[in-house]
Amino acid sequence: MQMNGTPPPLMRGDRGQIFVTGCAMLIAWVATIAILWRLQHHRWLDVLVMGFTQLMVGRAGAIAQATQAGFNPYLSILLACYIDCTIVMIAYPVLIFSYHNLLERRFFKQHMEPIFASARRNVAHFRRSKIIGVFAFVWFPFFMTGVVAGSVLGYLLGLRPWITMATVAVGTLSATICWVFAYNNIFSWLGTVHRSVPIAVTVVIIIVLAVRRIIVERNKERNGRP
Repeated sequence: MQMNGTPPPLMRGDRGQIFVTGCAMLIAWVATIAILWRLQHHRWLDVLVMGFTQLMVGRAGAIAQATQAGFNPYLSILLACYIDCTIVMIAYPVLIFSYHNLLERRFFKQHMEPIFASARRNVAHFRRSKIIGVFAFVWFPFFMTGVVAGSVLGYLLGLRPWITMATVAVGTLSATICWVFAYNNIFSWLGTVHRSVPIAVTVVIIIVLAVRRIIVERNKERNGRP
């Protein structure tokens, strides 16, 4: 029990500020969607779907969905980066708190330990180039090298929390720019083949990413069994 108004460990220091900022960004995102819906703006559902797609299957699926929905490339970049930054600012303090307090719990071992394991495998490679290493880890479009794992890598490398957040934000911005313009070029070309092809490709991309996510989660559950 916390006495004399002392904040809980999760809310202390820089990590507490990061968590509060992430929660405020989430509230702002939800409020924006609610305002668009109240104004009967046709984009409210696209923004909502993009956010959930990015949360469930990652940046690639979200950008594919946004491109198919006809978002301006710069709006797609803004939204994708905003969602990634929101996710990492909420997840990072929770993960570090869990790492220090819930390490032996089954939930941590099944759902959080793989993120630390992914980051831990790269600590030796990036120990000399800490900030550049975290940036590269976030930028490269491989599975388990995204913003959350990148923030954990920054923690394991000893970077200060806000430095980690800034590095992750620049990394996800660079990655998003590459993804968005690559998808726009690909989808423009596919549209010349047949107008329904971009829709089919978007569906396939999201399904493949979702199936991969399910397989990974099942493997983690299987490995976590006694």
